[in-house]
Amino acid sequence: MITDYVKAGYPALLVRTHEQERFISSTLLQLNGRTAYTWDLVRGYRELGNGDDWQEADPYDLPNLAARGKEKAVWFLRNYHFHLKDPVIIQALQNNFPVYKTKGISLVILAPDASLPVDLEREVVVLDFPLPTRDELRSILAGLEESTEIKAENEDAVLDAAQGLTWEEAENAMALALVREKMFDPKTITTLKAQMVEKSAALEFSQFTETFKTLGGLENLKEWTLNRFKGRRPGLPFRGIMLLGVPGTGKSHFAKALGNQVGWPCLSLNMGKVFGSLVGESEAKMRDALKVVDAMAPCVLFLDEIEKGLAGVGGGSTDGGTTQRVGGSFLTWLNDHTSEVFVIATCNDYSKLPPEYTRMGRWDAIFFVDNPSPKERLLILGIYSEAFGVKTSPKSIPAPEDLDGYSGAEIRQVAIEAAYNGGDLEAATRFVIPISRSQKDQMDKLREWAKARTIPASRPVLQEVTGKRRVQI
Repeated sequence: MITDYVKAGYPALLVRTHEQERFISSTLLQLNGRTAYTWDLVRGYRELGNGDDWQEADPYDLPNLAARGKEKAVWFLRNYHFHLKDPVIIQALQNNFPVYKTKGISLVILAPDASLPVDLEREVVVLDFPLPTRDELRSILAGLEESTEIKAENEDAVLDAAQGLTWEEAENAMALALVREKMFDPKTITTLKAQMVEKSAALEFSQFTETFKTLGGLENLKEWTLNRFKGRRPGLPFRGIMLLGVPGTGKSHFAKALGNQVGWPCLSLNMGKVFGSLVGESEAKMRDALKVVDAMAPCVLFLDEIEKGLAGVGGGSTDGGTTQRVGGSFLTWLNDHTSEVFVIATCNDYSKLPPEYTRMGRWDAIFFVDNPSPKERLLILGIYSEAFGVKTSPKSIPAPEDLDGYSGAEIRQVAIEAAYNGGDLEAATRFVIPISRSQKDQMDKLREWAKARTIPASRPVLQEVTGKRRVQI
């Protein structure tokens, strides 16, 4: 990974990794005879591969010590990033960089996650050491299979569950699954992997119970999305969708149900919790959250009401550009990530999102979710009437036109109202005022904007109107 930089004479590299030992071991094989040293704050330093004892080395003297050492040497410095903000050490490094270049010396700073001070940004290259590949995870599984003489029933499912874990985490998770379930159980591995999510304040591992069976209508959206999952393959962009539409029409419900429908874990990203008070904290939180999301792949990532979390991203914020930088980090990741993460973002107010958030390419598609059609309204009413134990008679069921303009959430509230009042659904409609009436102008503007920019989530329904031609509703 770093050999090209070492050969090119780069004096210092910062490698972000939780697997320092694995990184050093894999790198030693590629150093082509260069001398390798390792250092940490407690033990000091020693040359690797010759059995030397540890020798004391003060972190302040380390830059000079490396410069006095052997030519064509690589120094692996564990967690030296804690000292990089000290002016004395910054100056010592800068003084010795020309010596390192002349003598072919490279310092490789290893840290779980770190940023550089401005003084060193132009001189130190920052790299990320990737987590184990699928083939490496397969070798871990094969080793455990051989030692235990237990064969994995579904190798692909086990490898999917282990994706995003370090070598040691994957090995431990597979072993724990064997102890608990007497088999390589993917669910046990996924549960352990979910612990990574709990460490991120902005992410939540969501245990939703919704399925497509509990979501009436939206057939066009359901069919398109399932086809996207079925047709995905390496090299073909697989991004996600934005659901724009009227409040209460099932956008969030769909996002929650999709993970259960395709058998993928669902993570929720709370954009509001990304922002912190310290300089650089928000950007770091977003970067960390997206790393966890990539590590959790394959998964569904849900962002509810994205326009609220990114309020001010268009340039009107007064936070010194933090919102724009955080939003830019998310957009870059959304556009470039190659992990199997399907993003679903919901939005109620398009006017609060700048154009770059609705550009195709970042999303596979943008759907408009409108109030349900007459057929869908009765379907939704039936689902919620059954869910809330509403006992109805033919006389108490409202006609489709009685629910005209009602969203799915409002129809749900009608069912709840009826459950409290003897099951009279028709009477219950009088206690629920739909937003399509109370905010008609705003909803009409939203529909007009969506006409030429989005795909309808529901299929057009043809209805016979007496004495007139068939029309779409």
